[in-house]
Formats: sequence, structure tokens, C-alpha cells
Amino acid sequence: MLIIRKLQQYKSGFQWVGFFVVVFYAIQFTSPKYSYFQDSHDKLVQTYSVWKNDFKTDQLYYPAYQFDSKLVYFHLVNNLYLKVNERLVSAFPIQFAYLLAPFLIFLHPSQMVYTSLLFLFSSFYILRKYYKFSFLFLWFSFFSTFLWPLSWEYSEFPAVFCFATLCLLPVLKHKRNILFQILCGLGLSWVVMVRLDTLPFLFSFLFFYFYFHWKETDTKSFAKEVISLQFFFLAGIIGILIQFLINQTLYQHFLGTRFLANAQGLTVSFDERLRWFQTLLFYSDKKIGFFLYLPLSILVIGFYKKYFHSIEKRKKALFVAMNITLLTIPFLAPNDGFNNWGPRFYTILILPYLILFKPILTLILRRKRFFFLSIFLFFTLFSVMLGFLGAKIQKSKTSLLKNFQTITNEIKPDVFVFTDYLNIYSIGSDYTKQITLVSYSTESNTKLIRLLRKELPNKKIAFVDWHPTILTPEIRQAMDADKIKGNYPVSHWDVNQLETDLKPNTKDYQIIDRQMYRIWTGIIK
Repeated sequence: MLIIRKLQQYKSGFQWVGFFVVVFYAIQFTSPKYSYFQDSHDKLVQTYSVWKNDFKTDQLYYPAYQFDSKLVYFHLVNNLYLKVNERLVSAFPIQFAYLLAPFLIFLHPSQMVYTSLLFLFSSFYILRKYYKFSFLFLWFSFFSTFLWPLSWEYSEFPAVFCFATLCLLPVLKHKRNILFQILCGLGLSWVVMVRLDTLPFLFSFLFFYFYFHWKETDTKSFAKEVISLQFFFLAGIIGILIQFLINQTLYQHFLGTRFLANAQGLTVSFDERLRWFQTLLFYSDKKIGFFLYLPLSILVIGFYKKYFHSIEKRKKALFVAMNITLLTIPFLAPNDGFNNWGPRFYTILILPYLILFKPILTLILRRKRFFFLSIFLFFTLFSVMLGFLGAKIQKSKTSLLKNFQTITNEIKPDVFVFTDYLNIYSIGSDYTKQITLVSYSTESNTKLIRLLRKELPNKKIAFVDWHPTILTPEIRQAMDADKIKGNYPVSHWDVNQLETDLKPNTKDYQIIDRQMYRIWTGIIK
């Protein structure tokens, strides 16, 4: 018996090691060190700013602020930053940045994306220990849901999934230790403030959990259940109120920066909302919706609708809350998810989806009916293949940043000037190494050169644009049309004028063609 027990322990250890290795390389395949593009980049800069400021302020890292306080050459577009009492702050919730900033003590900024592994495997451990997920189902949980693509970039989503998995244990698994309840309540308050889109699910789940408990038991049992979770709710409410106070103090609005920055997106037309409904739930504009990425969720909904009256109250509450969230998010979200691979606004639904699907899979495997096994295998492989397709697309994006880093290492400028808010993200995590600016017009280039001659003499400057053979007039026109459609600034450089301005104002002036870029560089006189 002792030998068998030892072998079982070794078997479990080998399974964990094998699972970790495969998950790590599935993420590593996309070159995550070079994944700091758009939101991922901006969240990294916010976290770096908190660390750079010794946690004393959330003022964004922008070394050019001393001579560009009006943010003429600042790269972020309007809905990604705010100025509060002359303080430049990110539109993303500060709670995530303060949680992750301590990792910069021992991690390089480019390595911060790997913190997702910490949250992922904490989640997997909880799912294995408390939710009794088999290793087979852990593989399914990662590779056949959009938890995989959410791990490719530096973001709050793996942390949100981890905290939701842990902090719902007092309700889902009857973990009622007082200290544990308090920590879980505080953890859920963090989740709500970091992702306001989690509120519909969390509120409706807890409401319907108690509703079904009240409906199916007597008054005494219901009161006992409420009292047994009093510390959980008290900690959650206090946690939210404290964060409301912090937001109100720092940003003059209790919901914080993300709500303020996205306020315009909340006022879009009903027709636009209907289009987002299609995008977030199904497919539109090359964006993968919830039901397309997780086609087995249709089976889950059909199964629980049919057997609704015979399932226990926790699963009833999960099922109702999941459906409410699916229907309400498209009418509450500030956008349709932009270029995310997988519907990020539904991250909170990954856990209930897995919990609800687990008994269905057990039933399918136990009965071994060819039809249902075929459906399960086909749609599981479909979701996995969507993940691989997304990974290939992500790798093409990271290769752009990886290749540009060779340019950075070769030229080594003190100041980078990019032509628009998109190609500035080619800089990736190297944003923290030098001054990085964006200039949208010929006139602003001319003014910038004069300004830098006054403020940064003897510093090396590099103006970066797409190479004319890559960005033809036709492609540029199409890109400009998309920018106008999205209310983003359109850029145009008169390169002849740029050369005219740079030659007399710089030493060692050069025009360098590298990869997809044309670069004008020199040392400011």
C-alpha cells in the first residue's frame, strides 16, 4: 500500500510538471516578451510608473513631460489617459498596477507578462484541489477556452480568473473560515473594481444563489446560510467602499479612471450596441465571440435549461447568472473588444462555464455514446484550433516588436519619434529606456526639432515611419479611413520637409532603411 501511495504521489507530480511545461511553451510560442502592444504596453507603462515613483503616485512615466506638459507629442489617444489636477494618469484601474508593480523588483519590464503563469497555476491548483478538476479537465480548461489567448499578453485577466476561482469558494464550496471569508470578500472587491464588467455576473450569481436557497429551504435554514457568509459580504462591501473612496479622492469619480475614459463609449447608439451584441456573442469584423469560441457552451445552456428544476441551487445560480451576463454585457461594454482574440469581457464566465460543463463531460464519457462523444471531440478540437490560429496571429505581431528591437540596439537613440499611435508600439518594453514621442504632422515635426534643439542638445534623435514600399499610398489611404472611422488621429509627414529641417539641425545625419521602416537619425546640435 505504501508503494502504491508513493507511486500515486509521483504520478501526480509528473502530471503537474508535464502540464506546466506544455502550458509554458504554449505561451512561449507567441514570444510574450515582445507582446507589449497597445493595451498590454500601456498597462506595463502604468505598472512601471508606479514602481518608478516608489509607489508614491500614479503619475505616468513620460520623461518628455518636462518640456511637453500639454502632451502634444504624447502617444496615448484620448480614451487611454486622463489629466487629473495636472497629474497625468492612465485610464486603466490603478489597483492592478499596484498589485503587480512589486514584481519589477526582480523582473525586467519585458518579463512581466510571465506573471500570468503565477495566476494561471494558482487557479489550476485551486481547481484541482477544491473543484476536483481532473488533469484531463485542466487541459481542457486551458486549451479549449480563451484563457489561453488571455495569457499571451500582460493584463489583469489571468489575475481576475484566479481571484474569481479562489474568492467564490465560500459560496461554491462552503469554505466558511472567518479569515478566509474576509480575504475572499476583499479579493472579489478587487475584481469588481479592476473589471467593472464582472459586476453583472457576481451580483446576479449571489442574488440568485440566495433566492434559490430561500425558495427551496425554510426561513431558519435561509437565515443560517446568510449569517454563515456575513464576513464574506461585509469584507466585500467594505473593500468596494474603500476603493470607491480611493477613486473619488484620486480621480473625482468613485468608479475610477476606466469609467471616466470610457464614458463616451457608453453613449453609443442602439444600432451600434446591436452590432456589438453580434461581435461579442458570435462573430463580426474578424472578432471571435463567446459562442463561436466556446460552441460547447450552447450544449451547456441546452442541458441546464432542460434539467433546470432537478439541479442543485449553486448550479442554478451559476446558470442564470451566466445567461444574464451574456445578454447584458454587449449593452454595458464600452467597445466590442477591439483586436482581442477571444471575448475578454466574458473572462468572468470561464469559471461558471467550466463548472457547469464538468458534469456533462462526466456523463458523456461514462455513457460513451458515439454521437455525443463526436460532438465533444469535434467542438473541443475546434476551440483548440481557434487558439492555435490566434497564437499564429499573435506571433506575427510579436515578431514585429522583436525585429524592431534589433533596430533599437543598432541605432541607440535618446529620442524616438514615431509617425502615429500604432507604429509607436513597435518600441515594446523598450519604451522605458528612452524618450518616445509621436508626431502626427509636418508642422509638429518642425516645432519638435526646434524644441529639442533647445531642451536636448547633443542627444541622438530618430524619426520613424513605415517604409514607402511597405505602406503604399493605397494602403495608407485605407489605414487613414479606418482611423477616421474609429475617431483616431490621422498622420501625414512631408518627408522632404523633414529632411530639410533635420539636416541643418543635426550632426551625423542619416537616412536608414531597416526591415519595414525608414528612419531619419542624427545628433541634435
